Amino acid sequence: MSERQTNKKLAIDMVTVLTQPPIPPALHYVNPRTIMGDEWNKLKKQYRLLADHHCMNCQRYVSHTAGDWLELHEQYEYDFVNLIQTLTGYVSICHECHMYIHTGFWGLQLQQGTISLEKYQQVITKGDALLQEFGLQKIVYPSDACFYDPEWKLSFGGKLYQSH
Repeated sequence: MSERQTNKKLAIDMVTVLTQPPIPPALHYVNPRTIMGDEWNKLKKQYRLLADHHCMNCQRYVSHTAGDWLELHEQYEYDFVNLIQTLTGYVSICHECHMYIHTGFWGLQLQQGTISLEKYQQVITKGDALLQEFGLQKIVYPSDACFYDPEWKLSFGGKLYQSH
């Protein structure tokens, strides 16, 4: 049994971030990083210290050298009826886990030739294996209309934000 399986109840709260669906297009430029400005960098440093050089999802050691650093990602809950994405927390994760969450962006990089098919598949396989290990599945929008609805709002810090 792996250490991660032993600590399943503790780690599942972190791994659930991998279940997040793509950000609805209406919120592509509405995010805590933009709203917080310089405070985002302070938060990123705080979470890197909390993570102690390890991805909070896969537990991989991250050396913090060029091309290998921890990235801060937001955790959200989704209300598909009221079209509200609510910030619930943050995780400091490796680039591979981060790209698994952002599969749309990752797929675009593949199409543009920025990454290889092998690298793309490696990230998808790793993320899928983590979800399977914890008995989780990706969250899916109830419909394309819901995903593309321009009325999506971000709930952050007690306020609602929209792109328009």
